[in-house]
Amino acid sequence: MRKNNFWFAVATLVGSTVGVGVFGMPLVFAKAGIIPGILFLIGLTVVVVIVNLLFGEVVLRTQDIHALSGYANKYLDRISKKVLYFAYILGIYGALLSYIIISGVFASNFLPINFNSGQVIWSSLFFIIAAIIVFRGIKTVSRFDFFMLLFLVVIVATLASLGIGRIDLSNYILLTREFWFLPFGVTLFALSGLSAVPLLRQAIGERGYKVKKAILFGTLIPAVIYLVFTLLVVGISGDITSPDAISGLSGFIGDGVVIIGSLFGFLAVTTSFVGLGLALFESFQYDFGFSKIQAWFLALLPPYLLFLSGMRNFIDVISLVGGVALSLEGVFVLILYMRARKKGDRIPEYSVKLPNLVIYFLILIFVMGFVYTIAN
Repeated sequence: MRKNNFWFAVATLVGSTVGVGVFGMPLVFAKAGIIPGILFLIGLTVVVVIVNLLFGEVVLRTQDIHALSGYANKYLDRISKKVLYFAYILGIYGALLSYIIISGVFASNFLPINFNSGQVIWSSLFFIIAAIIVFRGIKTVSRFDFFMLLFLVVIVATLASLGIGRIDLSNYILLTREFWFLPFGVTLFALSGLSAVPLLRQAIGERGYKVKKAILFGTLIPAVIYLVFTLLVVGISGDITSPDAISGLSGFIGDGVVIIGSLFGFLAVTTSFVGLGLALFESFQYDFGFSKIQAWFLALLPPYLLFLSGMRNFIDVISLVGGVALSLEGVFVLILYMRARKKGDRIPEYSVKLPNLVIYFLILIFVMGFVYTIAN
C-alpha cells in the first residue's frame, strides 16, 4: 500500500468539492457582510464534515460499494428513498443549470469573438458540446480534477500576490440584515462533495481507517481555499463584486488574471457538467430503465430549457440548489446513517458515535435552511 494513496483519496474529495460554487461566494459575502459569511462558512463546514464522516461510516458498514442511490436502496424505506432521489435529481438539475449559466460568462471573458447575444450563445454552444460528450460516455479522469485543483491554488496565489496591496478594508461590510441568510445555500453548494465519499474507500483500499482522516482533510482544504479567495475578491472589488467573482476584478488587477481565471472556471464547469450529467444519464438508464436516448434527454434537456426560459441568475440558482436540494439530501443522508448503524453488514474501521440528539439537531439545521430558503 503506497502512502500517496491517502493523498490521492484526499485529492479525489477536494476535486469533487471544489467547483463553480467558489465563484459565487464573494458576491454573497459582499452582500450579506463578512460576519454572517464567515459564520456560515465555519458552521456549514463543521456540518458538512460531520455528514461526510457519517456517510463514510455508512460506506464502511456496507460490504459492497455503491453510489448514494445504492445505499438508499439498501437502507431506506420506499418513501424516504423517493424523496432522496427527488433531492438528488433536483440538485443535479440545478447544478447543471448553474454550469450552463456561468459557462457563457467565462467564455465571453477569454474568447475574442463577441455575439449580439453574447453569453447566451456561448452557453448554448457549451451545452451542445458537453451534451455530446455525455452521450458518448467520456468520463473525466480524477487525476485531471487534481490538476484542476492545483490550477485553482495557483490562481488564488497569483491573485493574492497581485491584489493584496489593492485590498481596501472599507470593502468589508460587517453585516447587511436584509441579506444575512444569503450565504447559506451558496456555501452549502460550494462545500458539497458527498458523492465522492464512496470513492475514498476504493482509493485507500485495505486501510479503511484512513477514510476518516481523508474526509477531514478533503473537506477542510476547500473551506480554507474558499475563505482566502473570497476575502481577496471582496477586499479588492467590494460592492462591485461580480456574480462570477472574476469579471469584476479586471479594473483592479488587469485583464490577464481575469482571462486565466475565466479559463480555469470554464474548464472546471466543463468537467463538473460532464461528471454530473453522466452520473444522472447513467442513473436514468440503469436505475430507472429508460433507453439511452430517453435518459440523455431527461438528464440534460430540462436544465437547458430552464435556461432558455430565462432562469439565468447564477447566484439565485446555486442558492436554491444548496438551500433546497442539498438540505433535503442532508436530512435523508442522516436518516440513512441511523438505519445503516443498525442494519449494516460490515464492521466499520471507524465509528463517529454521535448521540441521536446531535443527529436530530443536524436534521433541524437542514430543515430550517430548507424552509427559510423556500420562504425567501
